[in-house]
Amino acid sequence: MENLQSMLKDLYLISGLNLSIYDIHENLITSYPEHSSPFCHLIKSTPEGAAQCLACDHKAFERVKSSGQIDIYNCDFHLYEAVVPIYTYGVHSGYLMMGQTLTDSAVEKKTIKNAAKDFVDSEKKLDEAISRISFHTKEQILSFASVIDICAKYLTLTNRLEAKNKNLAIEIKNYLNAHYNHTITLQQLCNYFYVSKSTLLNKFKEEYGITIHQYLLDYRFQKSLELLTNSTQSIQEIALACGFQDANYYAKAFKAKYQTTPTHYRETKNTSKNERNL
Repeated sequence: MENLQSMLKDLYLISGLNLSIYDIHENLITSYPEHSSPFCHLIKSTPEGAAQCLACDHKAFERVKSSGQIDIYNCDFHLYEAVVPIYTYGVHSGYLMMGQTLTDSAVEKKTIKNAAKDFVDSEKKLDEAISRISFHTKEQILSFASVIDICAKYLTLTNRLEAKNKNLAIEIKNYLNAHYNHTITLQQLCNYFYVSKSTLLNKFKEEYGITIHQYLLDYRFQKSLELLTNSTQSIQEIALACGFQDANYYAKAFKAKYQTTPTHYRETKNTSKNERNL
């Protein structure tokens, strides 16, 4: 199944516009680029600016939820943005957002500066951030909005925002068990299961009473104990085979958990085996 992040990246490379997917509760699932534009990042660096951006996004989501149609608008800081609804089996399940752009107009640059100046204490930083905003003609913006509308319909037709199984926590656990020997990040899991980070973390902890990180760490340790007991692999080989990228970290974490080193644990197990064989 194609990764949502890859689709957003392709759209970004074509359009130069930031793209994001949100769930029905307005939680960010994934975006490309992963960070906001320099201008938006600067605004959101203040609590007041961040709150205003969230409120503006919320109003756009509410309009789309009500109309069921694409909404093209100017945000509170006069950037062009668009939001499209996504459905799963006919049920509204999320949003595809595009934006953070301007037309290359001196009037628009002045307007955005006036709107933002109360949120930024450095005129130099503000001017620099505005200069790095992507600029498109209105025709381009409307065309790109039509493209993301088509993409949202594709996501709807293929039900891409549906979790891979109704019991999300079990599916996450199965994934961790199958891929524990590889690097696993929360963002990878979010992309794989098409859920927000908060949904991912909360569902797993509700089901198992521990965090994803702790479960994965414990599972890797358990697998390493099996290899220490039943194989002749070196400590470094075992660490890598169990998903630990650094043998030194593995040894330190092992000692903190079991109050002994991997080497001593192996020696103790081997001694016990030999005694049983006598």
